[in-house]
Parts: sequence; structure tokens; C-alpha cells
Amino acid sequence: MHPAVSSPEDNAMIWKIIYLPALAGLNYLLYSQEWGSLYLSVIVLLTYLAFIPRQLLHPNNMLFGFYSLYVVVSSTLNLVLDWIGWAYVLHGGQQVFWDKISKYTLFQIEFTYLVLYFGFYFFTRYRASEQREPTPVTVKTKVIWMLVGVNAVLVLWFLQSTAGIDAWINDYSATYLSKRKGHGLLNFVTITVGNALAFIMGVWTRNAPRKLLPVLLAIIALGMQAYMNGFKGRLIFLMLIFFAPWLILVELRFKTLITVTIAFFSLLYLTTLVRTEGYYASAPFFLEMLINYFNAHQLHDWVVTSRDPGLLQTVGQIFTKPGQVLGLVESDADFDISVMLTKEFFPDQWYLESATQQWPLETEAYLNYYGFILSWIPMLLYAYIISWLFRAAVIRKNIWLLPLFVLEFNRIFAVMRGTLIPWEVFFMIVQYPAVYILTRFCLPKVKVRKTSSAG
Repeated sequence: MHPAVSSPEDNAMIWKIIYLPALAGLNYLLYSQEWGSLYLSVIVLLTYLAFIPRQLLHPNNMLFGFYSLYVVVSSTLNLVLDWIGWAYVLHGGQQVFWDKISKYTLFQIEFTYLVLYFGFYFFTRYRASEQREPTPVTVKTKVIWMLVGVNAVLVLWFLQSTAGIDAWINDYSATYLSKRKGHGLLNFVTITVGNALAFIMGVWTRNAPRKLLPVLLAIIALGMQAYMNGFKGRLIFLMLIFFAPWLILVELRFKTLITVTIAFFSLLYLTTLVRTEGYYASAPFFLEMLINYFNAHQLHDWVVTSRDPGLLQTVGQIFTKPGQVLGLVESDADFDISVMLTKEFFPDQWYLESATQQWPLETEAYLNYYGFILSWIPMLLYAYIISWLFRAAVIRKNIWLLPLFVLEFNRIFAVMRGTLIPWEVFFMIVQYPAVYILTRFCLPKVKVRKTSSAG
């Protein structure tokens, strides 16, 4: 007999038993010892192990993924390199200093993580009777072919109308960073079609008896989409949408966690090479990049140590873009916290390259909800909304809501290095119904013929 394969949840009881005493001890060490980030990293890991989700697409996996990169990986590498006396080789040297980050920032990171983690944990709980089989659908292949063609035309149109295809091929990094301005509407339409297409082609591939053709088409279509939008993060996201019809059926196992982790870092490395034209190919460069790139909380600490917390200081920025379109707001007005703070701390990046650094959700909480005092209210409301969508798409397996959940599942990462309600919300109000309509049109429900019996 083969030994039973245990799930992480089977092994979580011991972690639950020690969780509260360990949490208290770790918080004492975080407060009293140097390198408090080490104890914060253990809190992040311990919470995940004690209350690990059952499903791979559970919101807490994305939340944990964010804090693993931006806290655990960044701070642990920083600590190890400091311990061995590493001489930094990247231009600019060491840029992130976890040993100098304030205790307030470390505790606020913990607070945000725990509020959202336990919000997702409790709001996603469901009864066994809620679980369903995936909705049976028909795949309209002719319509999908048309959508593939539309996607190709949109991508090529975008590349040519921004800087020209030659510039995108010969000087990718500079072109992506500085030559896309003024083409936001075309970019938005192309992204919307690409998001819908990625999911539709995933369902087509899963249902097709011969998978070679849809797989080849998906590689071409999604590769083109990723190339025009930075490649690295966009390709990972499109792959997540494409594989969603399989992923909703995957239960979380330690083997799965290890596989996903290895695949993620391998893909991160390869796409980083493409994005930077091979600059981070060497191991020392890549390791330092992992510290310096995931620097959001270092940036947040600059805010914490330079001003007091406030109430609703930047919430109104979501109306800046519509106001600019209507001519009611100045063209240089701030439409995002990260834009506002990049202008302050990295003016050359914004004014010369139109590029931004990314501040984390903790910064919005600090400037708009007095940090710890009120931020738990909007965070729990957000967790409830995402959890409802999770239950509808993953537990009850509504196939047409699944791409919308994956969009929000992925956006958890963007929320954690941004704001709960971004300036793109007005585009999302259009994009989400468009993705839903395209999905329903290309993947209609299988019609069940009614049979009658003679009496």
C-alpha cells in the first residue's frame, strides 16, 4: 500500500496549538531585538502554516505570496548578506536596510497582514453542500479564432502606434518605460481582450481532445500580450488566468507548494532577463535585485518617519483621471499615492521616465485611516467582497465568474503594493462586464435536451 499523501491542513493542528504563545513571544522579540524583520518573517510563515488554505486559488495564498516576497525574501536575503559582509555589486549599492526600518512600520506590516489573512480565512469558510461541479459549457472555436485575430491586430497596432515595432524589438526596456504615454485607451482595450482570451483559451485547451493547436495559439497570443505590457508580471498573470480551469480543482499539498514556488522563481528569473535584456543574468545581480526590487516597505518607512498619520488625505485621487479627461483638473495632478510620493522622493524617475516606485497598502492606511486605528474597517470590507467572489467562482464553480475572480485574485498583489480602490476603478467597471460578456458568448452553457415519456 502507498502511504497517504497528507495535505498541509492535516499538519496544521500543531501550529494552531502553539500559534498564540508563539505570536506573543515573536512580537516581544520584534519589539526588543535588532533585525525585527526576522521575527516578522517568522510571524508571516507561522500564520500561513497554522491556518493554511485548502485550495490553491484561495486569496490567502496570494496574500502570503506578496508578504513572502516583500518581507520574508527581501529581509532574509538582506540579513544573510549583512551577516557574511557582502560587498554589493549592483549600481547604487545597497538600497534596502531592513535593520534600520522603524518598529512602527514592522508592527503595521504585521497588523495589515493579520487583519487581511484572518478576514479571508473566516469569510471564505463554506459548507460542504455549497461545493459544485464545474459548469458544462460549449466552446465556440470559430469565435475564438476571431478573437485571436482581434488580439493580434490590437497588439501590433499598439506596438506600432507607440514607438514602432523596431523600437520595441531593439530597445525594449526604454521603449516600455517611456514610449507608451498617450495610448491608454488602446492599452486598456487590448488588455481587456487579452484577459478574456487567456481564460477562454484555457477552457478550450482543457476541453479539446487534441490540445496541440490551442496550446500553440495560446503561446503566441499570450506571449504578444505579455510583451507589450512589461512581460514579467503580465506573463505570470496571463498564465494564471489560462490555467484557472485546472487550478480551481487543485487542493493544496506541500508538493504543490514546492512546485509552484520553484516554477514562480524560475519564471521570475527568465522574464526578468527578457525585461532587462539579460542585465540580471548573474547570480549576485539577481540576488541583490530580489532585495532592492521588493522595496515597498522601505519606501513606506520613509513616509512613517517623515510625517504624521492622517485621515482621507489621498482617497480623492481616484477622481483625478476623470477630472483630467473633462478638463477640470490640472494635467500634472496626482492620481495615485505612488505617483505622488515618487514625485517627492524620486522626481527624476517620474519627470524624466514617467516611472514610479510602488508604496504598499500600509501607506494608504497611514495617510487615510490613521494607520492601525481605522484601517481594519476598509480592509475587512475588501476581504469580504473578495471572499464572496471566491465562494461563487471556486467553491460553486461558476465558470463565467471565474475569470473575474482570477482578476481580483491577481489584483490582491496590486492592492498590497497600492490602494484598495485604485484610479483604474472606472476602467474596471467597464472591463469586468466586458470580460464576463465575452466569456459567456464564447463559452455558452451546454443545452440539455428535455425528454418526454409517453404515459
